Amino acid sequence: MAMPLHQSIRLGSYLLAQKLRRREKFPLLVELEPLFACNLNCAGCGKIQHPASMLRQRMPVEQAVGAIEESGAPMVSIAGGEPLMHPQIDEIVRQLLARKKIVFLCTNAVLLPKHLHKFTPHRNFSWMVHIDGLRERHDASVCKDGVFDEAVAAIKQAKAAGFRVMTNTTFFDTDTPQDVISVLDYLNDELGVDNMQISPGF
Repeated sequence: MAMPLHQSIRLGSYLLAQKLRRREKFPLLVELEPLFACNLNCAGCGKIQHPASMLRQRMPVEQAVGAIEESGAPMVSIAGGEPLMHPQIDEIVRQLLARKKIVFLCTNAVLLPKHLHKFTPHRNFSWMVHIDGLRERHDASVCKDGVFDEAVAAIKQAKAAGFRVMTNTTFFDTDTPQDVISVLDYLNDELGVDNMQISPGF
């Protein structure tokens, strides 16, 4: 489940160019947050605790794309909040892909079936779906029953439509080795996701 060859070549070329320019520090991946609003109230996330005035804000397409262009980074992770709540998120993605950026759109996948038709599979675009455990563990993490099943259904729908789908899972010190194995086996064997990322929670 490594990065696709064309993306590895793209990043390799970028890194070589920085070395030839003798740059010691340069951006590789930029996280873009075009909004803070979210459709879930997950435990441990303070994004929706912002004032209502801030939660109503949506970054304009020109500002979002301009920030990425200014950074020069070849990879963009679009997070939030829930990016699919941004009314022009599909246009942001299209413009970034047109500029040959590698784009990861992070989502809890609840809104994915409703918005999937706005997007087109692209060799440099991936959905990054948050899956924080199997059904009971994930639903407890997002503080809402049924979200795990919705996310799984959305992943299957996106895969069937030809999209590249990745997952991001946070494990905590309360998770056992078997918990980790069970989740990764399910994502790999049952859902056949293209890449799995794991993060430690503190």
